[in-house]
Amino acid sequence: MGADDLVRRFEALRTGKANRLVLGQFGLLAVQRAMALVPRRTGNLARTIRVESIDERAQTVRIVAGGTARVGYAADVELGTRPHDIVPVRRKALAWGGERRLSGSLRSGSAPTMFARRVRHPGTQARPFLRLGAQQALSEVGLADAVIRVWNEAA
Repeated sequence: MGADDLVRRFEALRTGKANRLVLGQFGLLAVQRAMALVPRRTGNLARTIRVESIDERAQTVRIVAGGTARVGYAADVELGTRPHDIVPVRRKALAWGGERRLSGSLRSGSAPTMFARRVRHPGTQARPFLRLGAQQALSEVGLADAVIRVWNEAA
């Protein structure tokens, strides 16, 4: 190995090619771990977990869940909710009960069985999946493999 090869290899490590590789591996692994940990009922929340961006300069990976109008409850699942009142928005009373589909809508031929103008919700306990998935990925990601790969590719 000549001096030029050695300089190229150190330059590859210094410019951050290893950083991008490690951050990318970490992001994908964190998404996999979060998908395995997310509470499932319909699977909608699990389908929205993704790597949004990788910033090499700040050495950060942004992993998001939810973000759509149909799955806007990701933060409530991750962080939990406090006790709160539920009041009707479009009607005069809340209605629930009766036979329902998994989506929550009434089955055809069924009718709500309970009504109220206000309901006190006790709150929900936090069920972290993003934080725990990132912690698991951090303990599993291999920095040495990425550095060796960048080192060998620079030759």
